[in-house]
Amino acid sequence: MQRLLITLLLLSFLTALSAQTPMLINNLEKSWEQQARWEERNDVDGRFKLLAPAALTHNIDTVETGIGQQAYHTFFLQAPDKDEAENIIYAISYVDYPEGTLHHDSLELVNEFLTGTEEEAAKAVGGEVIYSSDKQISGFPARQWRIDYPSKGGTASARTLAGVANNRYYELKVFSLQASGLNKSADRFFDSVRLFSN
Repeated sequence: MQRLLITLLLLSFLTALSAQTPMLINNLEKSWEQQARWEERNDVDGRFKLLAPAALTHNIDTVETGIGQQAYHTFFLQAPDKDEAENIIYAISYVDYPEGTLHHDSLELVNEFLTGTEEEAAKAVGGEVIYSSDKQISGFPARQWRIDYPSKGGTASARTLAGVANNRYYELKVFSLQASGLNKSADRFFDSVRLFSN
């Protein structure tokens, strides 16, 4: 009887321990993004706001294009440890097109522009478009896609949400070192963006 009682006590102790073990493992396996305190970036000049897992750095490049020089604004962050992050880079960029060249009211032109941008992005990285769909960002026309492409460790992913508000082109990008289906941190980044009119 005493042996049965000890066995039952030991069994219930081990059951309780094993029930807690997955919780301990899950806490240790949380990604950098899940542990981060996400920050809101409200950029008046960029006419956008969004959430990111850390502060974004602003960079301006002047790019020569077929329609003249363009100031290309990029806000980005790189994960501090690629091995503990779902995504290694988060970025939002925007560029203003000259009046009359691109405007969100020209839906056919915007759709053609966004589809062409998606195709060029896949070509640029030698990747394959895994999914794409039309979207809206704050009521403005947009498109979202994911491209998987070869990298040193196998297959990486670039997720993009691009849109046009007035004559400004916006592009949100998230890069991850592993191709995967769901990406909650990328979704949180994309879902948080709000665009403002002039």
